[in-house]
Amino acid sequence: MKRQKYDYIVGTGGIGKGVLFQFTDNTTLGRNESRLAELTETRDFCKLHIILHYIAAYTEMRVPIYAIGKIGNDNSGEEILRLMKGRGIDCTYVSTDDSSRTMYSVCFLYPDSDGGNITSKNSASGKMKKSEIDRFFLQELPPGRGIALAAPEVPLEVREELLLKGREHHCYNVASFTSDEMGEAVARHIFAHVDLLAVNLDEMKSLAEAVEEGRKNKPQECYEYLKSQNPEIEFIVTQGGEGAQLFGRNGSERIPAIWKPVNSTAGAGDCFLATIVSGLIYGVPLMENDSKVGLGGLAALASSIKVTCRDTIDFSLDRARLRWEADKLGILFSDKVNRLFLDRK
Repeated sequence: MKRQKYDYIVGTGGIGKGVLFQFTDNTTLGRNESRLAELTETRDFCKLHIILHYIAAYTEMRVPIYAIGKIGNDNSGEEILRLMKGRGIDCTYVSTDDSSRTMYSVCFLYPDSDGGNITSKNSASGKMKKSEIDRFFLQELPPGRGIALAAPEVPLEVREELLLKGREHHCYNVASFTSDEMGEAVARHIFAHVDLLAVNLDEMKSLAEAVEEGRKNKPQECYEYLKSQNPEIEFIVTQGGEGAQLFGRNGSERIPAIWKPVNSTAGAGDCFLATIVSGLIYGVPLMENDSKVGLGGLAALASSIKVTCRDTIDFSLDRARLRWEADKLGILFSDKVNRLFLDRK
């Protein structure tokens, strides 16, 4: 059996659930407006759960996956914890806060597939402390080299602590930040401790604005700034229907989107990142000098499958589903994607 490149993954971020309302027209919801919308059956989940679920599905419990988070003492928290444990995620370091509710989101979607969400700021996830990160590294001390994942929806200083501890323990640090966090992230020089940054187009524009007022908000220019913080950093910008761009030591790559009928785009960016991270765990490089489709194309395929699912997690998505969809579409992946990831025994 081939040995993976990384020996464990530890992540922190929001843990919770939500509901989705579907609007009947594309008119943007106004500040003082009340409007009827359809309450859908869509299941919405928070960042850490989404990303770790896909990584667990792809790696099939070959790699220990640890979640560090907080839930409330309520039915929502119990449900999410049951789902995460059932997928093989180690939730030893997910604690319960009796004074707060589990994170909850109200999402809304327009007919053109744009949308947004309102997420509870005063949830249990918002009460995470740096000491909970320290406790993992003091008590667990996993052998080998790991990946540290810092996802949104917990306080920024908690994610910064994970990145600092990850650097101390020689982890490969992966992070993402919301648009309204970019200014503080720049001020705290957090990107010096990040090895892979994943953002969407709006978050990239906020990064550009935070770095220099009036700066042209182009991915290449953002990447140049990031390299000034960490010369080895890799950078992903997801752009919805326009695909994605990857930047790294070996140059850049534009990844076209794969068209599928869209039920919901919510969670597609998280699915893209989780697929990238899973490939890295198995030793697939972010970019290759190969005429065939690489890891970015694999992540685009995963995202295209996800958007056909109305839930923010497509529970049917795994390596076998990726292989089946790739064969159906005639996608020819690189030797490393096939050998190290898709056809791995």
